[in-house]
Amino acid sequence: MSRIKLVGIDLDGTAFNSKKEITLENQRVFRKCRDNNIAVVPVTGRPLSGLYREHREKILCDYSIHTNGAAAYRLSDDKRIITHGLGNNTAKKLIDILDEYDCYYGIFSQGYGYLEEEVLRNELNRWQGTPLFEYVKRTRKPVESRREFLASLDFCDNIYVIAKTTEIRDKIRSEISSVDGIYFTSSAHDDVEIGGNCSKGTTLIELAEKLGIERDEVMAIGDSGNDLKMLREAGLAIAMDNSSEEIKSAADFVTKSCEESGVAYAINRFVFDD
Repeated sequence: MSRIKLVGIDLDGTAFNSKKEITLENQRVFRKCRDNNIAVVPVTGRPLSGLYREHREKILCDYSIHTNGAAAYRLSDDKRIITHGLGNNTAKKLIDILDEYDCYYGIFSQGYGYLEEEVLRNELNRWQGTPLFEYVKRTRKPVESRREFLASLDFCDNIYVIAKTTEIRDKIRSEISSVDGIYFTSSAHDDVEIGGNCSKGTTLIELAEKLGIERDEVMAIGDSGNDLKMLREAGLAIAMDNSSEEIKSAADFVTKSCEESGVAYAINRFVFDD
């Protein structure tokens, strides 16, 4: 076997196929990792509520990283062991900017995304009939006012923005770049994911250090823009075949697609030399 002791895996488009399922091949390799004391850690833009019990049972994970590195959890008791929050004052500056654009946004905190009721209804309608509908339904909560909700917090994990067009998204990215103490990324053509000064990659390496694992013993697998820093931070970087060329160019190896159990293929090849 290789020196890899921890595998950080993105979920959507990576561990999950397009139906948001974990294939039998991936489940088998996760069991193989557990049997050989290789830690598998979901590293996702989803909040904690988006890692369902059935996911945990199939991935066999003891730790997970959420909202693009804002939080890491020990899953035996859902205890938050790493926090990189977005401060209240900074978050207020950001929503002042966002309110000038044709977009909607949610505030992620305490393992959920919080939206005003009308915005939540619109988001549910947007994903009706798709595999993402159940995810949105299970991970979002309504509030009367996002501003009032934010005022009740010392910090939030993340502000997730959906812009009406790619052009609007790019304008938002340009304007918020002047705000200090934030990190932002995108995982789709119309979104902006804004958090504190962290990323999937920084928190993955921080968690590895807590577990006594060196950077060169960490393998990362991803497919989207919010996985880019994770691939650059890890000792071994794997991109899915369904990734963009930017993601593929940052990787040491391009595995099969999420429809073809590319996670299992990469782990078998690089962890178990199969």
